[in-house]
Amino acid sequence: MCTYQGRIKTAQHDSTNGCTVISPLIVINHLKGQNPGISDCGIEKIIDEQSPPVLRNIRCKLGLGNHALIIPSDVHDYLVDAKFLSQDQFVGVSGGNLLDPAHLEEVVNMLANGSVEDDTGKSNEMKKVGVALFFHEHVVSIIKMVLPQGDCWYDLIDSMPAPKNNSDLGKSGGGEVQTNQGGYATRTRCKDIDSLRATLKWYGCSKLSESDCSYIDSNFWDDMLCDFDPRVFQAFAWTESDSK
Repeated sequence: MCTYQGRIKTAQHDSTNGCTVISPLIVINHLKGQNPGISDCGIEKIIDEQSPPVLRNIRCKLGLGNHALIIPSDVHDYLVDAKFLSQDQFVGVSGGNLLDPAHLEEVVNMLANGSVEDDTGKSNEMKKVGVALFFHEHVVSIIKMVLPQGDCWYDLIDSMPAPKNNSDLGKSGGGEVQTNQGGYATRTRCKDIDSLRATLKWYGCSKLSESDCSYIDSNFWDDMLCDFDPRVFQAFAWTESDSK
């Protein structure tokens, strides 16, 4: 990409700490578009132009200050109320341990089938789907593209600037970092479902710091303590409307 969240600091275009809005807006534009996917230019416009006014509106409604972090569920409620999305497009929400194959498969199923059920007979598997994935205090988009020949590709889109090299992965400990680490927003393309699984596992591991790894080595996953566990994630999934 040619931009990243928080790159422009003027009030009209400031998307600092805006991933909770940028990610679902990418999903929305993908689902409404006529093409199988969304262009790099379209993503850049969302980051620099479309997301800042939405961020201001939500923060104002919630009584938050400039650059305040926003809870993903509050953003999704706002987007439905403001008619960006309709409730009938909602596929479901999943959460848990991103490094647990069973928990991860719930996200994969929602993307592949357009349903919370692992049952293609009841799915919307030939519809576009988008997921806003919250992990390590940051939100990324995952979009499913249905190609004319029936194949499905998946893009993981991250509005944060990419690190200069792989040795920088995990050093920040996750969360919203607004300084340019040498790169720009990124798109990682997966041309089959197995590649998507591998990419999501890589993404999860890449965000873990040394202290996170020490915690994981010393503690089994516990649903009651998930708020303090670096493996915890939440994913909201939406599909294209029948009336599009």
